[in-house]
Amino acid sequence: MDPTDIRTRKQTHLDLCMSEDVESDDPGFLRFRLIPESLPELAPENIDTSATFLGRRLSLPFIIGAMTGGAGGNPPLNHILARAAARAGVALALGSMRAAIEVPELLDEFDVRAIAPDVPLLGNVSAWQLRDDSFRSRTVETARRLELDGMFVHVNAGQELVQPEGERTFIGALDAITRFAAAYPGPVLLKEVGLGLSTRHLARLLDGGVIGLDVAGRGGTDFVRVEALRSEDPDAQSLASALESVGLPTAHALQRLNEELEGHTTGRRRRPLVIASGGIRTASDMAVALALGADLVSAARPILLASQRGEDGIVDWLDARRRELASLCLLCGCRTPAELKGRAVGL
Repeated sequence: MDPTDIRTRKQTHLDLCMSEDVESDDPGFLRFRLIPESLPELAPENIDTSATFLGRRLSLPFIIGAMTGGAGGNPPLNHILARAAARAGVALALGSMRAAIEVPELLDEFDVRAIAPDVPLLGNVSAWQLRDDSFRSRTVETARRLELDGMFVHVNAGQELVQPEGERTFIGALDAITRFAAAYPGPVLLKEVGLGLSTRHLARLLDGGVIGLDVAGRGGTDFVRVEALRSEDPDAQSLASALESVGLPTAHALQRLNEELEGHTTGRRRRPLVIASGGIRTASDMAVALALGADLVSAARPILLASQRGEDGIVDWLDARRRELASLCLLCGCRTPAELKGRAVGL
């Protein structure tokens, strides 16, 4: 793997996400309203927006979503994100770690534990790459060196089909995920990339050690569209257009996943953490997602745009959403964001 090719591709992804229309359909949050409490019997100082994730405390149930790794920069974007996460007290998911695993000189871009010693840090690796035994073992070692709290395994078949360098065969990923969960000593979470998590293999994933699920529905950054913009191949652009009919808006994906989990988490099988991403742009989006059953929310593009003002821009964005979320909790008679669960009605 050529480091120059990686940097060019990763930087192009970032440039397109900042400058082009890369967001997909309505994530569905506007189809719901939060149920108010007309007599809240609460004051602002009674509201606690904090949450616990992977044994660490957050100021609000938020994860800075995976964006990049290998794009370069001085300082690298991951370092800016880590400093902002530490100041704001939120979790951080690193971008795809394939670059760091296959090109050791890029590892420094992912090495942010010293910058953010107290927040949850999660790695991120493709399910398709995990089918290789050597890559799987190197991933475990890299995660150990980076002192990560957990690992996202992402599935992005739509993006891969349009990406010029992408995978075309997806056989064996389910087995690879469960093998990785058995080999990796920390928590493993499964993440879609923009189509809304939906799988007939839910029971096997949960029994195989996956402890969290990120729905990553339609409504946020559409990496099928990003790859079509990056590609000069008319066939790839035509395929991207055809794939617009595939996928679940984030709100719908959340509802569907939680309904499925009711039948899969009886007895000794524990309910996994549910993360909502895909079109989370406002505190209202966050609150509705939590009301629909998410334990945490995650966003990437708003953070990327805010990062144009450096870490201060990111911290300001997060602080504003935290204050707004606190007000929404108060108006709904909820002392914590977790109490919002169930307090939304569809229109």
